[in-house]
Amino acid sequence: MSENNVKTEQASVAESLEQAVEVTDIQSEKPHVSEKKDEQAKKEAETPKKHSNLFVRCISVVILLPLLLLLMLYGGVTAWAIFMGVAGFIGALEYMRITNTTEKLSTRVVSAILAMIPAVTAYLFLGQNAPLISEHSVFIFAASIAVCLWGAFLFTCFRPREIPKASSVINATLGVAVYIGFTFLCLALLKRDFHNGNAWLFTLMAMTWGSDTGAYFVGRKFGRHKLAPILSPKKSIEGAVGGFASAIVAAVIAKYIAFPDIAIWQMLVLAVVANFLAQMGDLSESLIKRAHGIKDSGNIIPGHGGILDRVDALIFSAPWVYGFAYMVHFS
Repeated sequence: MSENNVKTEQASVAESLEQAVEVTDIQSEKPHVSEKKDEQAKKEAETPKKHSNLFVRCISVVILLPLLLLLMLYGGVTAWAIFMGVAGFIGALEYMRITNTTEKLSTRVVSAILAMIPAVTAYLFLGQNAPLISEHSVFIFAASIAVCLWGAFLFTCFRPREIPKASSVINATLGVAVYIGFTFLCLALLKRDFHNGNAWLFTLMAMTWGSDTGAYFVGRKFGRHKLAPILSPKKSIEGAVGGFASAIVAAVIAKYIAFPDIAIWQMLVLAVVANFLAQMGDLSESLIKRAHGIKDSGNIIPGHGGILDRVDALIFSAPWVYGFAYMVHFS
């Protein structure tokens, strides 16, 4: 074969390769363009849903918030305690559903009842304002803890077919006793144990939900740096700072309206710690839901999800606010 023929064949092969590369590039660009169009169409389709969901959320707030405030102001201590008990029980069921999705409803109900026994007993028997206080109150409360503990284990021991799920049910039952029972108990005790309990409840809610609102708008406008991208991708550090600022404003306003005898620096301490705990409560519930692949804890509140979705921050900061109020009241 002559040298000219060899060169001609090499040029022909090179030209064919170039054409193949061009065809491949064109083909690879088409899916890319198609993906962009699909993403844009998906975003456009989701926009009305977001507006619709925001409308439902606002309607829920407009209806439920006044009812909650009316119950706080005019319902009395007993009515508020019953409401906290019912809300806590629903929250316990939601937690059991998240962590034990495959369990029967009857199993989740029994576990939730066992978990709430210590909290209900503490409200009825412990403290100077307890409705059933007696010289045996501490013993009765200790017995309630034992019933919760023994019940959580014995309940699973008598279900031999469910042994592989036993530890999950036991852990959830004991966890709910603290995570739900104890925190909702603090919300009930704020109204029972202090003459200005409504003011403390208002302050707690204003700091917590005001922080949520401030974090949302500041994060939406200025959010650049992710706070916890794995747990909650939409939350930003800027939003968290906005939440802190909103909580401080709420606490300062509460100081001048309801707590004139409390020093301003004390209210600042209250707000900073309460807001930190509230934001950790929000992230903690997100952690639990993501660990089990669930978006919402429930659907009892239209547009908001479940009880825990709405009060995850509130219940985390409630024990701190109760402890703070107790120290101020008895100092």
